[in-house]
Amino acid sequence: MIVLKDAEVRQILENLTLDDIKEYQNTLSRGLIEYYQDNNIIPSRIVTTTKYATHLFMGSSGSQVGMKALTGSHSGFRGLTTILDKHDGSPIGILNAATLTAFRTALSTTLALAKVFVPGDQKSFIGGNLIVYGSGPQAEWHLRLALTLYPGFFDKVVIINRTTKNADALVTILKAKFSDILFEIVSMDDEIHITEAYKNTSVIFSCVPTSSPVVVKRNIDQDRRSKIFIGAIGSYKPEMIEIDGETLINQCISKGGKIIVDSINDCLREAGEFQQNNISKDSLIELGSLLIHPTPKKALDQLNYMKSQRVIICKLVGLCVMDIFVGSKVLTEAKRKGLGTTIDNF
Repeated sequence: MIVLKDAEVRQILENLTLDDIKEYQNTLSRGLIEYYQDNNIIPSRIVTTTKYATHLFMGSSGSQVGMKALTGSHSGFRGLTTILDKHDGSPIGILNAATLTAFRTALSTTLALAKVFVPGDQKSFIGGNLIVYGSGPQAEWHLRLALTLYPGFFDKVVIINRTTKNADALVTILKAKFSDILFEIVSMDDEIHITEAYKNTSVIFSCVPTSSPVVVKRNIDQDRRSKIFIGAIGSYKPEMIEIDGETLINQCISKGGKIIVDSINDCLREAGEFQQNNISKDSLIELGSLLIHPTPKKALDQLNYMKSQRVIICKLVGLCVMDIFVGSKVLTEAKRKGLGTTIDNF
């Protein structure tokens, strides 16, 4: 069995090339397809809330088996992912969940993004700005993956955050790898500069656990780009909401599109975007259905919508199958690189 510290997980992931990321995308796709074909491989997650934190306990029992325990508090998200042998349950590896969680979530978002803007395809050249709300690990990994998958595609990256100090720290980290990228930091309260940034934006990532929408229709209406991708991953409780109802309904659903989700059942149960706006399962489509071949009729209709219409929205709450499939690949890379602590006869 191998135990990986967070620093070791990060060491494996932070310098991935475009081709490396595509390999991880393929691995994750297999997990999401398995889940789409049989939702029962993931039992309902257990969520308990104390005065200190929210604790989540999750499992997955497809072709890759494992469990995840994650705690969300004022210190962020911390926990572990355990990978088990699917035949006899023997522990294969334990990974710190901090970086792994942020990476697999961002990787999932890029699977949807790649259906809109194909990496390496000049015909789907993006251009414009990339906006991200937040400055934590989720924001960092969404930016890392997008900037690696689409080198030279964005005019600038706009980081919108409550505090400029944390955003400055994120820019310092990213500049070490993306020295040619223009970064701009905007306060969450600075409506003038936010509106200005939206006028030329093609990709929006929302990575904040907010109870008030940050992605709103009035800003989308100001955008001059012909295609806009919105990926939201920050809200995970019914009282949280990142995208306002007008954007969801008027900019997507009423035009014949569906909101891309990782799990219809989990998103309806946990995401405020859908609960607060009375959005039903008929307006959602699982990401796994867009990845499987042959493509189901409903997914073909969605892919056609994504080609012809302007606003595409993806909302994720996270699935344990993501952690197990991606975590298994990280363990394989750790063995190859000689990283981690090996425990024999555990």
